[in-house]
Amino acid sequence: MEISYNSLGSDTYLVKLNGALNARSAEDAKQTFRDLSDKSAKRVIIDLSGVPFIDSSGLAALVSGLKTFGGDAQNLRLAAPQSQARLLFELTMFDRVFQIFDSVAEAQNSD
Repeated sequence: MEISYNSLGSDTYLVKLNGALNARSAEDAKQTFRDLSDKSAKRVIIDLSGVPFIDSSGLAALVSGLKTFGGDAQNLRLAAPQSQARLLFELTMFDRVFQIFDSVAEAQNSD
């Protein structure tokens, strides 16, 4: 998995994930969330357009990120999930926990 991020403003970051979010990559994702928290990030948008697969470990990493940023879905938004991820969120009812947007722009502009 490749993880990159860039600032979208004073306390908002865009995290771009590329590759499967699974047991192998979950800890890297959690570390990225901790690093951004240390940089005083208050809001994070996660671009999932490059993530073809998420397993339970990957889902746990996203929940960990949500907790890292205060447990408020406004603070950790998911953008552009592929079909497998979207189905996973629906089946586990995590689509009620996270704010999920069709695009990064939609996630940025939603307040």
